[in-house]
Amino acid sequence: MRGSTLLTLLPLSVLAFGQQVVWEEDFENGCTQGCAATTFSGSNGYWSTMSTGTNGTCANIWFVSSQENGNPIGECGTGGTGNETLHIGNNAAGCTSPNSCNFCPTGDCGAAYDASCPTTTCSTCCSCQSSQTSTRAVSPVINLSGLANLTLRFKYIEGGVGATDNALLDYYNGTSWGQLADLPKTPVADCGAYGTWTAYTIALPATANNNANVRLGIRWVNNNDGTGSGPSIAVDDMEIVTSSYTPTCAGPIVNEVSHGLSGNKKYIELLVCGPPCGTVDLRRWKIDDNNGSLMNGFGTDQTTGGISAGHLRFSNAAQWAAVPVGSLIVIYNPNDVNPLLPPSDPSDTAPTNKVYVLPASNPLLEGCSTYPMPGGSANYGAVATFGAGNWNYLTMRPEGDAIQTRDPSGRYFHGISYGPDAQGMNNGGIDGLRISTLDHSGRVIYFNSGNERMPDSFTSALAAGNQTPGLPNNTANLEYINELECALLPVELLSFTARQEQGYVELSWATASELNTGSYVIDRSSDMEAFQPIGEVTAVGTSQQQNVYTWEDRAPLEGTAYYRLRIRDLDGSEAIGPYLAVVHVHPVFEVRPITGSCGVVVSTYDDATVWTLYDGVGHMLGQGGVTGGNALVPIPSGLSLLTLSRGEEQQVYRAVGVAGSACVARVR
Repeated sequence: MRGSTLLTLLPLSVLAFGQQVVWEEDFENGCTQGCAATTFSGSNGYWSTMSTGTNGTCANIWFVSSQENGNPIGECGTGGTGNETLHIGNNAAGCTSPNSCNFCPTGDCGAAYDASCPTTTCSTCCSCQSSQTSTRAVSPVINLSGLANLTLRFKYIEGGVGATDNALLDYYNGTSWGQLADLPKTPVADCGAYGTWTAYTIALPATANNNANVRLGIRWVNNNDGTGSGPSIAVDDMEIVTSSYTPTCAGPIVNEVSHGLSGNKKYIELLVCGPPCGTVDLRRWKIDDNNGSLMNGFGTDQTTGGISAGHLRFSNAAQWAAVPVGSLIVIYNPNDVNPLLPPSDPSDTAPTNKVYVLPASNPLLEGCSTYPMPGGSANYGAVATFGAGNWNYLTMRPEGDAIQTRDPSGRYFHGISYGPDAQGMNNGGIDGLRISTLDHSGRVIYFNSGNERMPDSFTSALAAGNQTPGLPNNTANLEYINELECALLPVELLSFTARQEQGYVELSWATASELNTGSYVIDRSSDMEAFQPIGEVTAVGTSQQQNVYTWEDRAPLEGTAYYRLRIRDLDGSEAIGPYLAVVHVHPVFEVRPITGSCGVVVSTYDDATVWTLYDGVGHMLGQGGVTGGNALVPIPSGLSLLTLSRGEEQQVYRAVGVAGSACVARVR
């Protein structure tokens, strides 16, 4: 709406936006050949198949194996090299189609397209059983409750002939099945019968939003006319993502990562981020590397090294249920201990200082040795089993790797990556936190302050003189931690609010008590990083009763501005109070009557506005401009029309002057 004013109070967390994986399947089962899809159970449950039309006596069936290997996008398909996929294959195990004994007697070698042999020629065929197929591979139920704006993406290869030998993508909305897409045939190029692995992305229907009973299906149909071409259909690395993801600050962020001066004297240091003065439940939160696997939230496929099998997570111990915000958690390699590490203190008891120091093998951490798999996706499914932790589940190779944290459900929360392009490193995930392109042998990466989701907030440096395990990284990092810990304020603050008033923002705060308080400094920022003082209000000093303060920002920023109180004591010491975010959009025009006078004041945010006053029959009574954002327009007795123009913007008001006063109302 033109001329509108918007005031919004935003959460205090610094936000980052990107795509987030909410469901995934990479079909890893360790099978080389011959494993039917109906026996496959991924991290989300069992897959199944269902007939969707006419199936011959020896129809093709769905397999999950590496017979159609899941190679990177753009590469040719191959067989049996260790990356399993969902694919169609001839059913030779106890069911031989007319020619399958010639091209694949063991089965699972791609679709058979051959026709039934006439009875008179059966003796020259493997059998007389038709390979006509119409069958759908069906995912387990996918719970998308609370999610919206969803996209499905995967990689696949498909051959066949036209619509008679064809792959279709189906979707179940909880009530009925429907076709979502007819998958295009993929390029063959120089790949021959194996075809080229190709990326595919499609938006899910709106009925998937907040739907707890979604299923996906890949349907294969082929006739038995004896003609067809390889490949048939193979699918891998399926995932559903939200269009935007906002990891808010209530969890462990990466504060420091060191490779030591030599050897494997490595450690990671996590900082517990969250509402100041609060606690965070870290039970079952995950710590992992997985710098480049396809579905790790970092969004890049990496098939080279640097991805360690397995991951660590915090145990279900009571001490992790309410970890104070601002705490530091140091996890280190016990096989080559960094000499700068403080003494082991897994439960923050010796001393109690909000610093936890523990080896990766400590029972307060748990390890899964299998998920995620090095060559697959970052799949943290329910089938994972946990035992003792092990630093090898992270490894942290110096020449290129990553470290990240994930919530108990496996959703990405925070992470950094580093390393040269030659190692296939990605850009650091949805936050773009690739800190450097260097080999990090003998180096350390540490967070300073500001926005933990901006690469400029981190530094890569030589380990010598820059390793600070269990301590703030520097003065800036100490200030950041102090704000999280919520140092005691010299006042008992009841509220801090903002409201929009006729072109300015009014800030208000109330205190229940004050002790030797000198003043309140109002700081403002456009990015919540660089704050500048814009005002100061004298405090009452010492008080045991409620006091209310106000201050007006007469020149508010366009868009989002962050305000904070800085509480200055009489002795000059300061403490940072709460933050507030305000979204301000200046009105194009604002018209208000003048109390006790037959006139109105026109306000606007620049001096390009022209006002014109007409009488009731359209004769112009006066015209003028705006100076300093305001103009006084006298209103005669009776009815008149006031128009305000600025470029293409125009508004018309009806004005009535009566007994020395004026009333105005917007017409259009």
